[in-house]
Amino acid sequence: MILTIADSAVLVSIFNPILFGVVAGLWGYTSSYLDKDQEYYFLKRKLWNLIFLVSGVLGLGLWLLIPIFWAGFPVALLLIIGTLVGYHFYRNTEVPKSAQWKLSLDSFRQKWDDSQREKAQQSAAVRIITSEGMGVEVPTGDDPMVPVYEALESVLEFAIPRRAERIDMLATARETIVAVQIDGVKYPQTKLDGKIGLTLIDFLKKHAGMNVSDKRKKQTGKLKVLHEVPHDLELITSGTTRGLNLTILVDPASLKAIELKNLGMLESQLKQFMPVFEDDAHAVIVVAPQRQGMTTTLYSLVAHHDPYTTNIMSLEDEISFELEGVNHGQLKKGADAPTIARQVESLLLREPQIVFLGQLNAPDTAKIIAQGATEARFYLGLRQKDTLTALKAWVQAVGDRQTAGHAIGAVISQRLLRKLCTTCRIAYQPDPALLKKLNLPMDRVSQLYKHSGQVMIKDEPQPCPDCVGLGYRGRRAVFEVMVLDDQTRGMIAEGQFDQLKSHLRKNRMLYMQEAALNLAAEGVTSVSEISRILASEKGK
Repeated sequence: MILTIADSAVLVSIFNPILFGVVAGLWGYTSSYLDKDQEYYFLKRKLWNLIFLVSGVLGLGLWLLIPIFWAGFPVALLLIIGTLVGYHFYRNTEVPKSAQWKLSLDSFRQKWDDSQREKAQQSAAVRIITSEGMGVEVPTGDDPMVPVYEALESVLEFAIPRRAERIDMLATARETIVAVQIDGVKYPQTKLDGKIGLTLIDFLKKHAGMNVSDKRKKQTGKLKVLHEVPHDLELITSGTTRGLNLTILVDPASLKAIELKNLGMLESQLKQFMPVFEDDAHAVIVVAPQRQGMTTTLYSLVAHHDPYTTNIMSLEDEISFELEGVNHGQLKKGADAPTIARQVESLLLREPQIVFLGQLNAPDTAKIIAQGATEARFYLGLRQKDTLTALKAWVQAVGDRQTAGHAIGAVISQRLLRKLCTTCRIAYQPDPALLKKLNLPMDRVSQLYKHSGQVMIKDEPQPCPDCVGLGYRGRRAVFEVMVLDDQTRGMIAEGQFDQLKSHLRKNRMLYMQEAALNLAAEGVTSVSEISRILASEKGK
Protein backbone atom coordinates (compact mmCIF):
# COMPACT_ATOMS: atom_id res chain seq x y z
CA MET A 1 0.00 0.00 0.00
CA ILE A 2 1.22 3.46 -0.92
CA LEU A 3 -0.08 4.84 2.36
CA THR A 4 2.41 2.63 4.27
CA ILE A 5 5.32 4.73 3.04
CA ALA A 6 3.75 8.01 4.13
CA ASP A 7 5.26 9.97 6.98
CA SER A 8 2.76 9.84 9.83
CA ALA A 9 3.17 13.60 10.37
CA VAL A 10 1.77 14.19 6.87
CA LEU A 11 -1.47 12.44 7.72
CA VAL A 12 -2.09 14.07 11.06
CA SER A 13 -4.78 16.33 9.56
CA ILE A 14 -8.04 14.49 8.90
CA PHE A 15 -8.56 16.58 5.75
CA ASN A 16 -5.30 15.42 4.10
CA PRO A 17 -6.14 11.68 3.84
CA ILE A 18 -9.67 12.55 2.64
CA LEU A 19 -8.26 14.69 -0.19
CA PHE A 20 -5.69 12.03 -1.01
CA GLY A 21 -8.44 9.39 -1.15
CA VAL A 22 -10.61 11.52 -3.45
CA VAL A 23 -7.75 12.09 -5.92
CA ALA A 24 -6.78 8.42 -5.84
CA GLY A 25 -10.41 7.40 -6.40
CA LEU A 26 -10.80 9.75 -9.37
CA TRP A 27 -7.56 8.41 -10.85
CA GLY A 28 -8.84 4.85 -10.50
CA TYR A 29 -12.27 5.70 -12.02
CA THR A 30 -10.68 7.60 -14.93
CA SER A 31 -8.24 4.75 -15.64
CA SER A 32 -11.11 2.28 -15.77
CA TYR A 33 -13.15 4.54 -18.11
CA LEU A 34 -10.18 5.06 -20.45
CA ASP A 35 -9.50 1.32 -20.54
CA LYS A 36 -12.99 0.79 -21.97
CA ASP A 37 -12.47 3.65 -24.42
CA GLN A 38 -9.23 2.06 -25.69
CA GLU A 39 -10.92 -1.30 -26.07
CA TYR A 40 -13.83 0.22 -28.04
CA TYR A 41 -11.59 2.03 -30.56
CA PHE A 42 -8.85 -0.69 -30.67
CA LEU A 43 -6.12 1.54 -29.33
CA LYS A 44 -2.83 0.48 -27.69
CA ARG A 45 -4.60 -0.66 -24.59
CA LYS A 46 -1.77 -2.44 -22.71
CA LEU A 47 0.70 0.37 -23.32
CA TRP A 48 -1.60 3.13 -22.14
CA ASN A 49 -2.83 1.15 -19.15
CA LEU A 50 0.84 0.75 -18.12
CA ILE A 51 1.42 4.47 -18.63
CA PHE A 52 -1.65 5.35 -16.51
CA LEU A 53 -0.55 2.94 -13.78
CA VAL A 54 3.01 4.24 -13.64
CA SER A 55 2.01 7.93 -13.72
CA GLY A 56 -0.63 7.39 -11.05
CA VAL A 57 1.57 5.38 -8.67
CA LEU A 58 4.49 7.75 -9.22
CA GLY A 59 2.37 10.87 -8.72
CA LEU A 60 0.63 9.59 -5.60
CA GLY A 61 3.87 8.22 -4.21
CA LEU A 62 5.77 11.48 -4.68
CA TRP A 63 2.84 13.34 -3.05
CA LEU A 64 3.30 11.23 0.08
CA LEU A 65 7.11 11.20 0.02
CA ILE A 66 7.51 14.95 -0.21
CA PRO A 67 7.60 16.17 3.40
CA ILE A 68 5.30 19.14 2.72
CA PHE A 69 1.86 17.75 1.90
CA TRP A 70 0.66 20.74 -0.17
CA ALA A 71 3.92 20.83 -2.13
CA GLY A 72 3.39 17.24 -3.25
CA PHE A 73 -0.23 17.86 -4.29
CA PRO A 74 0.55 19.83 -7.53
CA VAL A 75 3.29 17.31 -8.44
CA ALA A 76 0.77 14.47 -8.33
CA LEU A 77 -1.80 16.46 -10.34
CA LEU A 78 0.82 17.40 -12.93
CA LEU A 79 1.82 13.77 -13.55
CA ILE A 80 -1.77 12.45 -13.67
CA ILE A 81 -3.28 15.30 -15.71
CA GLY A 82 -0.22 15.39 -18.02
CA THR A 83 -0.78 11.72 -18.86
CA LEU A 84 -4.48 12.38 -19.57
CA VAL A 85 -3.62 15.29 -21.89
CA GLY A 86 -1.12 13.10 -23.71
CA TYR A 87 -3.76 10.40 -24.17
CA HIS A 88 -6.19 13.05 -25.45
CA PHE A 89 -3.87 14.08 -28.30
CA TYR A 90 -2.93 10.48 -29.12
CA ARG A 91 -6.57 9.40 -29.16
CA ASN A 92 -7.65 12.22 -31.51
CA THR A 93 -5.11 11.00 -34.13
CA GLU A 94 -6.56 7.47 -34.06
CA VAL A 95 -10.35 7.85 -33.89
CA PRO A 96 -12.85 9.30 -36.43
CA LYS A 97 -13.29 13.07 -36.38
CA SER A 98 -16.85 12.80 -35.10
CA ALA A 99 -15.59 10.90 -32.03
CA GLN A 100 -12.67 13.17 -31.21
CA TRP A 101 -12.52 14.95 -27.87
CA LYS A 102 -12.29 18.71 -27.75
CA LEU A 103 -10.55 20.72 -25.07
CA SER A 104 -13.47 23.17 -24.84
CA LEU A 105 -15.98 24.32 -22.23
CA ASP A 106 -18.72 24.62 -24.85
CA SER A 107 -20.46 21.42 -23.85
CA PHE A 108 -20.38 22.37 -20.19
CA ARG A 109 -21.57 25.87 -21.04
CA GLN A 110 -24.38 24.42 -23.12
CA LYS A 111 -25.48 22.19 -20.27
CA TRP A 112 -25.35 25.15 -17.89
CA ASP A 113 -27.41 27.29 -20.26
CA ASP A 114 -29.94 24.48 -20.69
CA SER A 115 -30.31 24.08 -16.95
CA GLN A 116 -30.72 27.85 -16.51
CA ARG A 117 -33.40 27.95 -19.22
CA GLU A 118 -35.28 25.07 -17.65
CA LYS A 119 -35.06 26.74 -14.24
CA ALA A 120 -36.34 30.00 -15.73
CA GLN A 121 -39.35 28.28 -17.30
CA GLN A 122 -40.26 26.64 -13.99
CA SER A 123 -39.76 29.72 -11.81
CA ALA A 124 -41.28 32.33 -14.16
CA ALA A 125 -44.13 34.22 -12.49
CA VAL A 126 -45.77 34.83 -15.87
CA ARG A 127 -45.88 32.48 -18.85
CA ILE A 128 -47.18 33.43 -22.28
CA ILE A 129 -49.21 30.97 -24.39
CA THR A 130 -49.42 31.81 -28.11
CA SER A 131 -52.59 32.01 -30.20
CA GLU A 132 -51.73 28.47 -31.36
CA GLY A 133 -51.53 27.12 -27.81
CA MET A 134 -47.72 26.90 -27.62
CA GLY A 135 -45.75 28.09 -24.61
CA VAL A 136 -43.32 30.95 -25.20
CA GLU A 137 -39.84 30.30 -23.84
CA VAL A 138 -38.74 32.71 -21.12
CA PRO A 139 -35.49 34.41 -22.26
CA THR A 140 -32.42 34.01 -20.03
CA GLY A 141 -28.76 34.94 -19.81
CA ASP A 142 -27.51 37.56 -22.27
CA ASP A 143 -30.56 37.24 -24.54
CA PRO A 144 -31.55 40.82 -25.56
CA MET A 145 -35.19 39.89 -24.88
CA VAL A 146 -34.53 39.50 -21.13
CA PRO A 147 -35.25 43.17 -20.21
CA VAL A 148 -38.29 43.14 -22.53
CA TYR A 149 -39.77 40.07 -20.84
CA GLU A 150 -38.97 41.47 -17.40
CA ALA A 151 -40.90 44.65 -18.29
CA LEU A 152 -43.88 42.54 -19.41
CA GLU A 153 -43.73 40.49 -16.20
CA SER A 154 -43.64 43.64 -14.08
CA VAL A 155 -46.80 45.04 -15.70
CA LEU A 156 -48.73 41.76 -15.60
CA GLU A 157 -47.70 41.00 -12.01
CA PHE A 158 -49.22 44.33 -10.99
CA ALA A 159 -52.34 44.02 -13.15
CA ILE A 160 -53.52 40.43 -12.83
CA PRO A 161 -53.57 39.94 -9.02
CA ARG A 162 -55.57 43.18 -8.77
CA ARG A 163 -58.15 42.00 -11.37
CA ALA A 164 -57.32 44.68 -13.95
CA GLU A 165 -59.69 44.93 -16.89
CA ARG A 166 -57.28 46.55 -19.35
CA ILE A 167 -53.69 47.68 -19.91
CA ASP A 168 -52.81 50.61 -22.19
CA MET A 169 -49.40 51.29 -23.73
CA LEU A 170 -48.21 54.15 -25.90
CA ALA A 171 -44.73 53.47 -27.28
CA THR A 172 -42.54 56.04 -29.02
CA ALA A 173 -38.85 56.01 -29.90
CA ARG A 174 -38.13 57.95 -26.69
CA GLU A 175 -40.35 56.34 -24.04
CA THR A 176 -43.30 54.02 -23.42
CA ILE A 177 -46.17 55.13 -21.19
CA VAL A 178 -48.03 52.29 -19.44
CA ALA A 179 -51.30 52.50 -17.48
CA VAL A 180 -53.29 49.69 -15.85
CA GLN A 181 -57.03 50.16 -15.43
CA ILE A 182 -58.54 48.52 -12.34
CA ASP A 183 -62.20 49.00 -11.45
CA GLY A 184 -62.39 51.95 -13.83
CA VAL A 185 -59.36 53.78 -12.36
CA LYS A 186 -56.07 54.12 -14.25
CA TYR A 187 -52.87 53.36 -12.32
CA PRO A 188 -49.79 54.73 -14.17
CA GLN A 189 -46.81 52.39 -14.22
CA THR A 190 -43.10 53.15 -14.46
CA LYS A 191 -42.23 54.45 -17.91
CA LEU A 192 -40.26 52.08 -20.10
CA ASP A 193 -37.44 52.84 -22.47
CA GLY A 194 -38.86 53.49 -25.95
CA LYS A 195 -36.93 50.64 -27.59
CA ILE A 196 -38.05 48.16 -24.92
CA GLY A 197 -41.68 49.24 -25.29
CA LEU A 198 -41.67 48.95 -29.10
CA THR A 199 -39.96 45.55 -28.91
CA LEU A 200 -42.46 44.41 -26.28
CA ILE A 201 -45.42 45.30 -28.50
CA ASP A 202 -43.83 43.48 -31.47
CA PHE A 203 -43.18 40.46 -29.21
CA LEU A 204 -46.85 40.27 -28.19
CA LYS A 205 -48.09 40.88 -31.75
CA LYS A 206 -45.91 38.06 -33.05
CA HIS A 207 -47.20 35.49 -30.58
CA ALA A 208 -50.80 36.68 -30.99
CA GLY A 209 -50.63 35.90 -34.71
CA MET A 210 -50.67 39.55 -35.81
CA ASN A 211 -48.69 41.25 -38.58
CA VAL A 212 -45.60 42.66 -36.87
CA SER A 213 -44.43 44.67 -39.90
CA ASP A 214 -47.72 46.60 -40.17
CA LYS A 215 -47.39 49.46 -37.69
CA ARG A 216 -50.34 51.60 -38.79
CA LYS A 217 -53.37 49.40 -39.39
CA LYS A 218 -55.62 48.46 -36.48
CA GLN A 219 -55.15 44.77 -35.61
CA THR A 220 -56.55 42.39 -33.04
CA GLY A 221 -55.16 39.16 -31.64
CA LYS A 222 -55.43 36.82 -28.67
CA LEU A 223 -53.05 35.27 -26.16
CA LYS A 224 -53.19 33.43 -22.88
CA VAL A 225 -51.10 34.21 -19.85
CA LEU A 226 -50.43 31.84 -16.98
CA HIS A 227 -50.25 33.56 -13.61
CA GLU A 228 -51.27 30.88 -11.12
CA VAL A 229 -54.34 30.30 -13.33
CA PRO A 230 -54.86 30.96 -17.07
CA HIS A 231 -56.11 34.37 -18.21
CA ASP A 232 -57.24 35.39 -21.69
CA LEU A 233 -55.71 38.49 -23.25
CA GLU A 234 -57.21 40.31 -26.22
CA LEU A 235 -54.74 42.64 -27.97
CA ILE A 236 -55.68 45.71 -30.02
CA THR A 237 -52.87 47.64 -31.74
CA SER A 238 -52.78 50.66 -34.02
CA GLY A 239 -50.27 53.26 -35.13
CA THR A 240 -50.79 57.00 -34.78
CA THR A 241 -48.73 60.13 -35.27
CA ARG A 242 -47.92 59.92 -31.55
CA GLY A 243 -46.56 56.38 -31.67
CA LEU A 244 -47.69 52.77 -31.43
CA ASN A 245 -50.76 52.05 -29.27
CA LEU A 246 -51.46 48.74 -27.57
CA THR A 247 -54.56 47.92 -25.53
CA ILE A 248 -54.71 44.61 -23.66
CA LEU A 249 -58.13 43.50 -22.47
CA VAL A 250 -57.84 41.02 -19.60
CA ASP A 251 -60.40 38.20 -19.57
CA PRO A 252 -62.84 40.07 -21.85
CA ALA A 253 -65.14 37.05 -22.07
CA SER A 254 -65.93 37.35 -18.35
CA LEU A 255 -68.67 39.84 -19.23
CA LYS A 256 -72.04 38.22 -18.72
CA ALA A 257 -75.66 39.09 -18.04
CA ILE A 258 -76.42 39.88 -14.41
CA GLU A 259 -79.79 39.15 -12.93
CA LEU A 260 -81.82 42.32 -12.60
CA LYS A 261 -82.14 41.90 -8.83
CA ASN A 262 -78.34 41.78 -8.58
CA LEU A 263 -77.70 44.68 -10.91
CA GLY A 264 -77.41 47.22 -8.09
CA MET A 265 -80.74 49.04 -7.95
CA LEU A 266 -81.90 49.88 -4.47
CA GLU A 267 -84.95 47.99 -3.31
CA SER A 268 -87.18 51.06 -3.70
CA GLN A 269 -85.89 51.66 -7.24
CA LEU A 270 -86.40 48.06 -8.25
CA LYS A 271 -89.96 48.15 -6.89
CA GLN A 272 -90.70 51.24 -9.00
CA PHE A 273 -89.16 49.74 -12.13
CA MET A 274 -90.59 46.19 -12.13
CA PRO A 275 -94.07 47.21 -13.45
CA VAL A 276 -92.31 48.43 -16.63
CA PHE A 277 -91.88 44.78 -17.69
CA GLU A 278 -95.64 44.28 -17.65
CA ASP A 279 -95.90 46.71 -20.55
CA ASP A 280 -95.20 45.22 -23.98
CA ALA A 281 -94.39 48.57 -25.64
CA HIS A 282 -92.47 51.82 -25.13
CA ALA A 283 -88.73 52.48 -25.12
CA VAL A 284 -86.46 52.11 -22.12
CA ILE A 285 -83.32 54.25 -22.36
CA VAL A 286 -80.17 53.40 -20.39
CA VAL A 287 -77.84 56.38 -19.88
CA ALA A 288 -74.14 56.27 -19.01
CA PRO A 289 -70.75 57.60 -20.17
CA GLN A 290 -68.20 55.28 -21.76
CA ARG A 291 -67.17 52.24 -19.69
CA GLN A 292 -69.76 52.85 -17.00
CA GLY A 293 -71.72 49.60 -17.41
CA MET A 294 -74.37 50.65 -19.93
CA THR A 295 -73.99 47.53 -22.07
CA THR A 296 -74.18 45.20 -19.06
CA THR A 297 -77.42 46.83 -17.89
CA LEU A 298 -78.97 46.62 -21.36
CA TYR A 299 -78.13 42.92 -21.58
CA SER A 300 -79.57 42.33 -18.11
CA LEU A 301 -82.84 44.06 -19.02
CA VAL A 302 -83.17 42.01 -22.19
CA ALA A 303 -82.29 38.79 -20.33
CA HIS A 304 -85.21 39.40 -17.94
CA HIS A 305 -87.63 38.50 -20.76
CA ASP A 306 -88.38 34.88 -21.67
CA PRO A 307 -86.69 34.32 -25.07
CA TYR A 308 -88.81 31.21 -25.79
CA THR A 309 -92.15 32.96 -25.58
CA THR A 310 -90.96 36.34 -26.91
CA ASN A 311 -89.34 37.24 -30.23
CA ILE A 312 -86.19 39.16 -29.16
CA MET A 313 -83.79 40.73 -31.68
CA SER A 314 -80.74 42.96 -31.30
CA LEU A 315 -78.77 45.31 -33.51
CA GLU A 316 -75.41 46.16 -31.96
CA ASP A 317 -72.09 47.76 -32.85
CA GLU A 318 -70.30 44.79 -31.31
CA ILE A 319 -71.84 41.68 -29.79
CA SER A 320 -70.33 41.48 -26.31
CA PHE A 321 -71.73 37.99 -25.70
CA GLU A 322 -74.73 36.02 -26.84
CA LEU A 323 -77.88 35.66 -24.78
CA GLU A 324 -79.63 32.33 -25.05
CA GLY A 325 -82.64 32.50 -27.37
CA VAL A 326 -81.90 36.05 -28.57
CA ASN A 327 -81.40 36.70 -32.29
CA HIS A 328 -78.27 38.87 -32.18
CA GLY A 329 -77.46 41.10 -35.14
CA GLN A 330 -74.50 43.36 -35.80
CA LEU A 331 -74.69 46.75 -37.49
CA LYS A 332 -73.29 46.78 -41.01
CA LYS A 333 -70.58 49.38 -41.48
CA GLY A 334 -68.73 50.86 -44.42
CA ALA A 335 -69.40 53.17 -47.34
CA ASP A 336 -71.75 50.68 -49.02
CA ALA A 337 -73.68 49.80 -45.84
CA PRO A 338 -77.24 51.09 -45.45
CA THR A 339 -77.88 53.75 -42.83
CA ILE A 340 -78.63 52.67 -39.26
CA ALA A 341 -82.21 53.87 -39.71
CA ARG A 342 -82.63 51.63 -42.73
CA GLN A 343 -81.20 48.67 -40.84
CA VAL A 344 -83.64 49.31 -37.97
CA GLU A 345 -86.53 49.52 -40.42
CA SER A 346 -85.46 46.21 -41.97
CA LEU A 347 -85.30 44.64 -38.49
CA LEU A 348 -88.83 45.82 -37.64
CA LEU A 349 -90.22 44.09 -40.75
CA ARG A 350 -89.50 40.80 -38.94
CA GLU A 351 -92.01 41.85 -36.24
CA PRO A 352 -89.87 41.52 -33.09
CA GLN A 353 -91.54 41.99 -29.72
CA ILE A 354 -88.33 43.09 -27.99
CA VAL A 355 -85.66 45.14 -29.78
CA PHE A 356 -82.23 45.78 -28.28
CA LEU A 357 -80.19 48.60 -29.86
CA GLY A 358 -76.70 49.13 -28.53
CA GLN A 359 -76.66 52.90 -28.85
CA LEU A 360 -78.87 55.69 -30.16
CA ASN A 361 -76.73 58.02 -32.25
CA ALA A 362 -78.88 59.46 -35.07
CA PRO A 363 -82.14 61.51 -35.09
CA ASP A 364 -83.65 59.58 -38.00
CA THR A 365 -83.18 56.37 -35.99
CA ALA A 366 -84.95 57.94 -32.99
CA LYS A 367 -87.97 58.78 -35.12
CA ILE A 368 -88.29 55.21 -36.37
CA ILE A 369 -87.97 53.87 -32.78
CA ALA A 370 -90.61 56.32 -31.51
CA GLN A 371 -93.04 55.14 -34.18
CA GLY A 372 -92.29 51.45 -33.57
CA ALA A 373 -92.49 51.76 -29.78
CA THR A 374 -96.29 51.66 -29.88
CA GLU A 375 -96.16 47.95 -30.76
CA ALA A 376 -92.78 46.72 -29.48
CA ARG A 377 -90.48 47.18 -26.50
CA PHE A 378 -87.16 48.90 -27.25
CA TYR A 379 -84.02 48.92 -25.09
CA LEU A 380 -81.43 51.42 -26.22
CA GLY A 381 -78.32 53.12 -24.88
CA LEU A 382 -77.61 56.84 -24.84
CA ARG A 383 -74.40 58.64 -23.87
CA GLN A 384 -75.68 61.43 -21.61
CA LYS A 385 -74.95 62.56 -18.04
CA ASP A 386 -78.33 62.02 -16.32
CA THR A 387 -81.94 60.98 -16.85
CA LEU A 388 -83.43 64.43 -17.46
CA THR A 389 -80.71 65.46 -19.91
CA ALA A 390 -81.16 62.16 -21.76
CA LEU A 391 -84.93 62.63 -21.87
CA LYS A 392 -84.53 66.09 -23.41
CA ALA A 393 -82.04 64.73 -25.94
CA TRP A 394 -84.53 61.99 -26.86
CA VAL A 395 -87.31 64.53 -27.43
CA GLN A 396 -85.02 66.69 -29.54
CA ALA A 397 -83.89 63.70 -31.65
CA VAL A 398 -87.48 62.59 -32.34
CA GLY A 399 -88.40 66.15 -33.22
CA ASP A 400 -91.99 65.97 -31.95
CA ARG A 401 -92.68 66.21 -28.19
CA GLN A 402 -95.96 64.32 -28.32
CA THR A 403 -94.55 61.40 -30.33
CA ALA A 404 -91.43 61.30 -28.16
CA GLY A 405 -93.41 61.44 -24.92
CA HIS A 406 -95.85 58.66 -25.82
CA ALA A 407 -92.97 56.42 -26.93
CA ILE A 408 -90.94 56.51 -23.72
CA GLY A 409 -91.42 54.08 -20.83
CA ALA A 410 -88.44 54.71 -18.55
CA VAL A 411 -85.03 56.32 -18.41
CA ILE A 412 -82.27 54.76 -16.29
CA SER A 413 -79.04 56.62 -15.59
CA GLN A 414 -76.11 54.84 -13.98
CA ARG A 415 -72.48 55.01 -12.86
CA LEU A 416 -70.07 52.42 -11.52
CA LEU A 417 -68.72 52.92 -8.00
CA ARG A 418 -65.79 51.05 -6.56
CA LYS A 419 -66.68 48.88 -3.59
CA LEU A 420 -64.67 49.16 -0.40
CA CYS A 421 -62.58 46.11 0.45
CA THR A 422 -64.39 44.63 3.45
CA THR A 423 -61.14 43.17 4.78
CA CYS A 424 -59.29 46.46 5.27
CA ARG A 425 -61.92 49.26 5.21
CA ILE A 426 -61.78 51.60 8.19
CA ALA A 427 -64.88 52.73 10.07
CA TYR A 428 -65.12 56.30 11.37
CA GLN A 429 -67.71 58.45 13.07
CA PRO A 430 -68.80 61.15 10.60
CA ASP A 431 -69.08 64.80 11.52
CA PRO A 432 -72.75 65.74 12.11
CA ALA A 433 -72.31 68.78 9.86
CA LEU A 434 -71.20 66.49 7.04
CA LEU A 435 -74.22 64.21 7.52
CA LYS A 436 -76.52 67.20 7.41
CA LYS A 437 -74.85 68.44 4.24
CA LEU A 438 -75.22 65.01 2.66
CA ASN A 439 -78.84 64.80 3.82
CA LEU A 440 -78.15 61.62 5.76
CA PRO A 441 -80.11 61.10 9.01
CA MET A 442 -77.77 61.23 12.02
CA ASP A 443 -79.92 58.71 13.90
CA ARG A 444 -79.49 56.13 11.16
CA VAL A 445 -75.86 56.66 10.15
CA SER A 446 -73.65 56.06 13.17
CA GLN A 447 -70.53 55.39 11.12
CA LEU A 448 -69.14 55.57 7.60
CA TYR A 449 -66.16 53.80 6.05
CA LYS A 450 -63.08 54.84 4.13
CA HIS A 451 -60.56 52.86 2.13
CA SER A 452 -57.27 51.70 3.60
CA GLY A 453 -55.45 49.02 1.62
CA GLN A 454 -53.53 47.82 4.67
CA VAL A 455 -53.97 45.27 7.46
CA MET A 456 -51.97 44.81 10.64
CA ILE A 457 -49.85 41.66 10.81
CA LYS A 458 -47.79 41.27 13.99
CA ASP A 459 -48.31 44.96 14.74
CA GLU A 460 -46.87 45.91 11.35
CA PRO A 461 -48.96 47.43 8.50
CA GLN A 462 -48.93 45.18 5.44
CA PRO A 463 -50.73 45.38 2.06
CA CYS A 464 -54.19 43.85 2.31
CA PRO A 465 -54.14 40.34 0.76
CA ASP A 466 -57.63 40.74 -0.74
CA CYS A 467 -57.34 44.10 -2.53
CA VAL A 468 -53.50 43.99 -2.81
CA GLY A 469 -53.14 47.43 -1.30
CA LEU A 470 -55.78 49.33 -3.30
CA GLY A 471 -58.47 49.62 -0.63
CA TYR A 472 -61.21 48.80 -3.14
CA ARG A 473 -62.26 45.51 -4.65
CA GLY A 474 -64.75 45.33 -7.52
CA ARG A 475 -67.49 47.71 -8.60
CA ARG A 476 -71.25 47.98 -8.47
CA ALA A 477 -73.70 50.18 -10.30
CA VAL A 478 -75.61 53.05 -8.75
CA PHE A 479 -78.80 54.18 -10.50
CA GLU A 480 -81.21 57.01 -11.06
CA VAL A 481 -84.49 55.45 -12.22
CA MET A 482 -87.15 57.54 -13.95
CA VAL A 483 -90.35 55.54 -14.59
CA LEU A 484 -92.95 57.35 -16.72
CA ASP A 485 -96.72 56.98 -16.75
CA ASP A 486 -99.49 58.55 -18.83
CA GLN A 487 -99.46 61.72 -16.72
CA THR A 488 -95.70 62.25 -17.08
CA ARG A 489 -95.84 61.46 -20.79
CA GLY A 490 -98.42 64.21 -21.13
CA MET A 491 -96.03 66.63 -19.39
CA ILE A 492 -93.32 65.68 -21.88
CA ALA A 493 -95.71 66.28 -24.77
CA GLU A 494 -96.41 69.76 -23.36
CA GLY A 495 -92.73 70.47 -22.71
CA GLN A 496 -93.37 70.86 -18.96
CA PHE A 497 -90.04 69.51 -17.72
CA ASP A 498 -89.99 71.50 -14.48
CA GLN A 499 -93.40 70.13 -13.54
CA LEU A 500 -92.22 66.68 -14.59
CA LYS A 501 -89.26 66.92 -12.23
CA SER A 502 -91.45 67.97 -9.30
CA HIS A 503 -93.96 65.19 -10.05
CA LEU A 504 -91.24 62.54 -10.09
CA ARG A 505 -89.87 63.78 -6.77
CA LYS A 506 -93.33 63.54 -5.25
CA ASN A 507 -93.38 59.94 -6.43
CA ARG A 508 -90.12 59.44 -4.49
CA MET A 509 -87.70 59.13 -7.38
CA LEU A 510 -84.17 59.08 -5.95
CA TYR A 511 -81.44 61.15 -7.50
CA MET A 512 -78.25 59.28 -8.23
CA GLN A 513 -76.37 61.06 -5.47
CA GLU A 514 -79.01 59.98 -2.95
CA ALA A 515 -78.80 56.37 -4.11
CA ALA A 516 -75.01 56.51 -3.90
CA LEU A 517 -75.07 57.94 -0.37
CA ASN A 518 -77.34 55.09 0.67
CA LEU A 519 -74.54 52.74 -0.40
CA ALA A 520 -72.05 54.76 1.63
CA ALA A 521 -74.30 54.51 4.68
CA GLU A 522 -74.37 50.72 4.22
CA GLY A 523 -70.56 50.58 4.08
CA VAL A 524 -70.50 49.46 0.44
CA THR A 525 -68.51 52.46 -0.79
CA SER A 526 -66.96 55.66 0.53
CA VAL A 527 -67.98 59.30 0.34
CA SER A 528 -64.70 60.09 -1.42
CA GLU A 529 -65.52 57.53 -4.14
CA ILE A 530 -68.97 59.06 -4.63
CA SER A 531 -67.36 62.50 -4.95
CA ARG A 532 -64.84 61.16 -7.47
CA ILE A 533 -67.55 59.72 -9.72
CA LEU A 534 -70.30 62.33 -9.46
CA ALA A 535 -68.36 65.58 -8.93
CA SER A 536 -66.26 64.96 -12.05
CA GLU A 537 -69.28 65.65 -14.24
CA LYS A 538 -69.68 69.10 -12.72
CA GLY A 539 -66.12 70.01 -13.64
CA LYS A 540 -64.91 69.78 -10.04
